[in-house]
Amino acid sequence: MRTNRLLYIILFILSVVGISVTGGPVSYGFFFFMLIIPAVAFIYSLILFWRFKIFQKVETKAVTALSPADFYFTLQNEDFFAHSGIRIELFSDFSTITGIDTGTEYELMPHSGVNKEAKLVCRYRGEYEVGIKNVTVTDYLKLFPITFKNRETLKVSVMPRLEILDDIAYLDELCISSKDSYTNLSEPDVLVREYVPGDDIRSINWKVTAKTGAPMVRKRIGEHTPGIDIIMDSCRYSSDPRDYLPLENKILELVLAVTYYYLDRRIPVTVHAHGYDQVKYAMDGVDTFEDFYQSVSGFGFSEGSTQELCFNKLCTDEMIWQANAVIMVLHEWSISAAEFAGQMDKLMIPVMVYLITDDQVSIPDRDIYQHAAFKVIGCEDRLQEVLNGVVPV
Repeated sequence: MRTNRLLYIILFILSVVGISVTGGPVSYGFFFFMLIIPAVAFIYSLILFWRFKIFQKVETKAVTALSPADFYFTLQNEDFFAHSGIRIELFSDFSTITGIDTGTEYELMPHSGVNKEAKLVCRYRGEYEVGIKNVTVTDYLKLFPITFKNRETLKVSVMPRLEILDDIAYLDELCISSKDSYTNLSEPDVLVREYVPGDDIRSINWKVTAKTGAPMVRKRIGEHTPGIDIIMDSCRYSSDPRDYLPLENKILELVLAVTYYYLDRRIPVTVHAHGYDQVKYAMDGVDTFEDFYQSVSGFGFSEGSTQELCFNKLCTDEMIWQANAVIMVLHEWSISAAEFAGQMDKLMIPVMVYLITDDQVSIPDRDIYQHAAFKVIGCEDRLQEVLNGVVPV
């Protein structure tokens, strides 16, 4: 393209010299010919700009983060003259498309088109534009490229990814953590049940154990199935999609993964969030997970859903004080979170905090906040890898 422009400039200069030195009809003819070339080339590029057609679609209606989806697009020439020098640029901030070379320059003959099939991979949950972002058209002489935004962009709604976690020791330990406080007063009863790890060995009924041959413990009045409560940070911390999409995606991905982990082990889970109002999802088995997944996929984060508002609302929920353990999935550690963890600590309810951030966040001073275990997870981290690491206590 630069070579063509340089050649044109040289020829134009020669035409000017020709009419200045020799004159005559030939020199003036050549001069006006060189003068009209840029105008014709520019008009041609403008025609392509208005007449060029792009068709694109995603085969599936439900696109899931990090899962390939079939993507199709067509470049169409409906005119009676050829379209040359067509190049495309793709949206690349939040998605990738394999099988398309953006460096390819297409030439379309009259009433013809180019059909392409590729794979679309969206990186984050949310709603955003994918596919062809810009188109560059160039005239035959490669003098005037015109780049314009695709007028009919493709927007998709992406569902969060569910990562199935393998056995993770400290998650199992958290769910069997026992507590016996004034919120769960229990007295021995004559009923018995099989011993499970975490039961107080002093509650073993040795007579029944001797008869059955298996460890049996006295059932307690008011004893409940171990339950996990998950608190999800629902605040949108930025107006820039490049900031909030990765963060919100990882928060939801972690909440979904941990929720499924416990439900698959028949441990009830309650997820607390604050969208436009306080939201609570209570589940007791994997058969209830699908509805939860669909609800969370469309969950709306909001700048007004601050941690302070969320924890103030939670303090009025009597059921959360009955939890066996609490997991907080937060973007940052706040005074409200610290105070809530302190109240949980007084009731001997263990608290696990996941800080989702790419910043170099230091764990809160253990001399000040001794009420929770912490782990920092980056927005691009794979959960199975980071959750298998050592968790500070």
